[in-house]
Parts: sequence; C-alpha cells; structure tokens
Amino acid sequence: MNNSVLVLTLALALPILGFADEGRPVFSPWASFGLELGVVDPVNNTWKDETSAFFQGSFVSNMQILPLISVVGEIGYSAPGNGFNAALGIQQQLLPLPITPFIDGMAGLRIVPDGDHTPKFGDRFGPSLGLDGGILFFRESSFQLRIKGGYEWTFNTEMDHGWKAAMAILFSDTRPGLKAIDVSR
Repeated sequence: MNNSVLVLTLALALPILGFADEGRPVFSPWASFGLELGVVDPVNNTWKDETSAFFQGSFVSNMQILPLISVVGEIGYSAPGNGFNAALGIQQQLLPLPITPFIDGMAGLRIVPDGDHTPKFGDRFGPSLGLDGGILFFRESSFQLRIKGGYEWTFNTEMDHGWKAAMAILFSDTRPGLKAIDVSR
C-alpha cells in the first residue's frame, strides 16, 4: 500500500516538476539599423599632410545576439578626399540598463580619404582595426541613440591612424526587449 501511494505521488509530481520552469523568460535577439555621423582626426604626420580632420557618414547595424553582446557593422563614406570604410565587430554593453556604457572592437577595410589624390592605391587602402567606447541610450527600445569615441588604425603603406567620434540613430526592425516564454521543456 505504501509503495502504491509513493508511485501515485511521483506520477502526479513529475509533470508538475517538469513544468516548473515554464514561465521563465528567454532572451529574444533583435536587430537595429540606422545612420551615423562622425569625424576622424588623423594623428600620424603622413596622413595629416594629406588631409585634416574629415567627416564620415555611415550606415550602421546592431544585431543584439545576447542580452549584453551585439554584433555591430558599418559601411561609410568619408569626405573630403573620397574615403570609404566597411567594418564588422563585437560590442559589449556593460550594464543591463536602458542607458548603458559599452566598448567594442571592429575590423574591416578602409580607403583613407586623401585631399591630393595619391596615385598609388596601396597608399590609401588597407585593413583597419578600431577600438571604441561610448554610451548606448534606450538599449531595449525600437529607437536607440549611440554616442562613441575611439581610435582606428589602417594598415596601408604608412599605417595611418587617428581619433574618431560619432553619433548614431538606430531603429529596430522587431520589438527589442520582447521576452519569449520557453515552452520547449
């Protein structure tokens, strides 16, 4: 009789224990896209001789793949001097708050803007690396504001490098911050 009660209790309790985590929210990734305006100030002498600080406009993306980690990308044009860049990187947000500081690292390609149009393509073109830090406003909203500053190296003939600062406005294609319910258990 005691064994029957134990078996019946376990038979009733196991399904309840199996659904105990059912209401737990699960992260749902999202993406946002927008425009970024900024300025780059050359530091090395050969780049300073070719152009001074220049304007850069970029199309930017932010794919939030984990609660505080996103994949970021940009494709931009620089003027004066007709420069171009494309980069992809990882952004680490530091706090799970609507307004959060972040750091990111990016790698890509850059055609350095050049006021006197250097004839050799290798003098202007090369792989680039950048490190940035900034503040992301409205992290889990359909509208985001991102302000950042950083340093970038372009590994062309002279290894051009300089400071950069930018501000971006991004809009989400889905509902950021939406928590799905895990019903797979």
